[in-house]
Order: sequence, then C-alpha cells, then structure tokens
Amino acid sequence: MHYARAGRESEVIYTVNPRMLQEAIEERVKNEKVTTVNVCRTILALLYGSKLREEEDFYVTTTSGGRKNYHIKVNHRTLNTLKSFL
Repeated sequence: MHYARAGRESEVIYTVNPRMLQEAIEERVKNEKVTTVNVCRTILALLYGSKLREEEDFYVTTTSGGRKNYHIKVNHRTLNTLKSFL
C-alpha cells in the first residue's frame, strides 16, 4: 500500500502488511510453508540490515488484534540504503 502523508512536504510512505505479503508468496510458492512470523522477521531483517533508522526511516504499527504493519518512508536516502543492501 502506498500513500502520501498530508501536511508534509510530499512525503511518500509505503506500508507492508505481512499477512497480505504472505498470501501473495503462498500463491507463487506452493510447496513451501510460509508463516506471517517468518515474513515479519524477514521484513525486520531487511530494514535493520540495511541500517534504516526506526522512527526516522520506518516505523511499525500494531493493530488491536496484534498484527503488525511496517511503514517505510520513501526518499533518496532510504532508497539508496535499501538498494545497497540488496
């Protein structure tokens, strides 16, 4: 999911929903067990491994049911950092 934050100088944020990502992966990879926990761990490994700063470059929200969403601020610094990690 992608949205622009109102009131900010055109700040773009992408939201990664692990459950939706898990479902998309399971459609393509039929023979492997994919869990939401594994997806969450992979997302965090990518964010922390690329040295993005929590609260400055990304933040995590939790729903009332305990599910997490990862919100990544998209700008030149975050894109270059993620690109160099991948």
